[in-house]
Amino acid sequence: MKSGRIYSIDIFRGFTIFMMIFVNDLAGVRAIPDWMKHVPADVDGMTFVDVVFPAFLFIVGMAIPWAVEHRLEKGHSYTDLTIHTLIRTISLLVMGVYMVNSAEMNDSLNLIPHALWSISLYAAIILIWNRYPATDHNKTRFRVLQGLGILLLMVLYFTFRKGTSEDPMGMTTSWWGILGLIGWAYLISMLFYVPFRQSSFSIFIIILLVWSIEILLLGGWFVGNSLALWLEGQIMHLTHTLIVMTGIAASILLKRNPTDTSWSQVVIVFLLYALILYIMGYASADFGGISKIAATPAWGLYSAAICTVTFGLIYWITDVKGWKSWADFLKPAGENPLLCYILPSIFYAIVGYGIWPEALGVGVMGFLRAIVFAVFIVWIGGLMTRWGIKLKL
Repeated sequence: MKSGRIYSIDIFRGFTIFMMIFVNDLAGVRAIPDWMKHVPADVDGMTFVDVVFPAFLFIVGMAIPWAVEHRLEKGHSYTDLTIHTLIRTISLLVMGVYMVNSAEMNDSLNLIPHALWSISLYAAIILIWNRYPATDHNKTRFRVLQGLGILLLMVLYFTFRKGTSEDPMGMTTSWWGILGLIGWAYLISMLFYVPFRQSSFSIFIIILLVWSIEILLLGGWFVGNSLALWLEGQIMHLTHTLIVMTGIAASILLKRNPTDTSWSQVVIVFLLYALILYIMGYASADFGGISKIAATPAWGLYSAAICTVTFGLIYWITDVKGWKSWADFLKPAGENPLLCYILPSIFYAIVGYGIWPEALGVGVMGFLRAIVFAVFIVWIGGLMTRWGIKLKL
């Protein structure tokens, strides 16, 4: 394995964001097969659509060891690392809650029209979390732009209304949203990883520990215990953390191979790792079943196994064979994932959901439209990246 940047990590991240855009748009298409939809909560099973969100959790985990090492090598202290982790988590939670509430808005009660409120939200996100050039000359101007973004978020908070005219409400945390769930899983995983980063064995033990806790909880072994009752309500976060930790372990396996290690050995290690995750998932199937909605451990581990094999294939194609040009269109999504993730919401806030002809919302034509839309969004993300808009938490 050659030393230097692991291109497959960036490509896998870009592919995951591309698939997120695609499946989110596909959700609005009628008359498509069930395997193109999320499996309902009352059905035991999963489709490829149910693997997309855990794929992002997995790549978040894969990036953690490299990011932590990079920061420590630059001279950052553990205090700096803790502050950075907390800021990133809070940022994801804030964005997640705002995006969830945007979808729950009561248009007739809200003090600002829905479209304008949503556009203003994403403008604020860009103003606050854009990576501005590190120059002293424009530092004050950039701080002012971030301040305007924070002020805009405050205005949106106080003008927001949902509920009914008889029982109007402001913002609430009905759930954390996709970004918020990622934030919690990231925070918990960092709390596990950083203290034990020097011991690869400990990381794998932590994976087994989190998995075992879930199995014991779902198996009813902790009945009547107040801590167990609280943990049962955190199964979703435990499973998401489990997926992130499996991504961390995947990077550890990659990093532990010296630069002169045969690529075939690396691929074999990943296949064996995927097999172990699959077996753990199979053993978990009787504990909550297989469900993305319920975030069961079987769903999480099956997804992690699929991600491991997918990453191994991308690694073989790009880092071993050197075939990278095929993934050039994914580069903006890999380098600027947060921007590409919010761009569809910006697009529909501007043009509305009724933009598509009836024929493009049904069956094969709707499927093709979702693919073209995802390519278009990633292309727009590339343009905005070149214009200096690159979101960084």
